[in-house]
Order: sequence, then C-alpha cells, then structure tokens
Amino acid sequence: MTGHVLAAETTIEVGEHSEWHLFGLTLHADTILGTLFAAAIVVGLGLFVRAKITSGVPNGAQLFYEAVTKFLRDQVESSIGVRTAPFLVPLSITLFVFILACNWIVALPLHHYLPPPTADVNLVYPLALLVFFWRQVSGARAHGGAGRQLVHIAQGHNSALAPLWFIEEITGVISHSLRLFGNILAGGVMIGLLALIPAYITWAPTAAWKLFDLFIGAVQAFIFAFLTIIYFAQSMEDRSEGAH
Repeated sequence: MTGHVLAAETTIEVGEHSEWHLFGLTLHADTILGTLFAAAIVVGLGLFVRAKITSGVPNGAQLFYEAVTKFLRDQVESSIGVRTAPFLVPLSITLFVFILACNWIVALPLHHYLPPPTADVNLVYPLALLVFFWRQVSGARAHGGAGRQLVHIAQGHNSALAPLWFIEEITGVISHSLRLFGNILAGGVMIGLLALIPAYITWAPTAAWKLFDLFIGAVQAFIFAFLTIIYFAQSMEDRSEGAH
C-alpha cells in the first residue's frame, strides 16, 4: 500500500493542461493565458520604451531593445540585406522578445499553474507555420510569382535533388517548432523532478535550475529568431547563374 502511495506522489504528468471546453472544442487554458500574458509583456515593454526613449542615458529596457535590434539587424544585413527584406528586422525582433517572454514565465512562482506556453505544440506549430507561409509569399514576390518560387525551391543548390529540397521545406517547419518545444518542455519536467526533493533542500537546486532555464530560454528564443532570418534568406536569395 505504501509503495502505491509513494508511486502516486512521485508521478510527474507531462503534457497535462488545464482545459476549457467551448462549442465542442477543447482549449488549453494555461497555454492561452500564458500566451496572453507574454503578449501583454511585449506590448507593455514596447510602450514603456517608446514613452521613456531618450538620446541621453538610456534606461535598462531601452538598452535591451537597442541591443536586440542591433544584433538582429546585423544578422539580417549579413544574410540577405535589410533593403531586400526590411520587414524581417521587426519580425525577428518581435519573435525573439515574444518567445523570450513565453520561456521566462518559468521563473515565476506560478509555474505549476501557468507553465511556459512554448512547452505546448499548439503554440510553437502556429509560430513555425507563420514563418513558413510568410517566407514563401516573400519568396514568390522576390522571384516574380508562385510558380517561380516553386522552381526556386526545386533548384536548391543542385536541381537533381529537387524532391529532397521540397521535403526539406516541410521538415523545416517541424524542426523549427519542435526544437523550441522540446527544450522548454524538458525544463519544466526537470523542475517537476526537483520538486520531489524534500522541501528543506529543494530551494537550492530549484533556484540553480531556474537560472539555467532562463539561459536556455534566451538561447532558444534567439535560435528561433535566427533560423527565421536564415529561412527567409533561403527563400528570397537569387540562385540564378552569375548571381553573387
């Protein structure tokens, strides 16, 4: 009997979400609330920086946005050129800050009730699909139409491998999303495991892991934004003969 009780107490539920049921649909309430919370942080920080922006000594929030903007702008410039895709700078910045806010929810004491929404595929898949369709549209505009965009994909760097290039376009969506999902979900599982340690010592490893989780959350937000830039560059690049 004791063994059964201990097993029940040490069970860690993975992928469990609080649910809302509306018009026959099952909605993950914690994911929706976490997404809205992260979006509110992004909008709030943006409005705060706009209101407090100065040419003198900047505040912390302004320094953060300036550093992120400069870094991602440099990535866009080196990959495809800001003049070629000016929209890619605000897109990559927004994705980075939003995903960072989602990931860093893990630092809140309400983690068990409001887990990071990026630990749910119902958020990461739409983000990856948004990037996929947007870059295909941008590629079609850059190359003069949807038909030419298909030719551009088929050519790749070796037209003999055309089927593989089309497969790569699809698998890119999966890897783009699941890389983020897997890392953030794993962090939540680790915090759940640490919670099984006796309460009088659990604070130390939990605090250490949460600091590491913040680092991983920042890295994954950067990787998602950086891969977005790379994917757009691949979709819009000129592969015609003699192009440089």
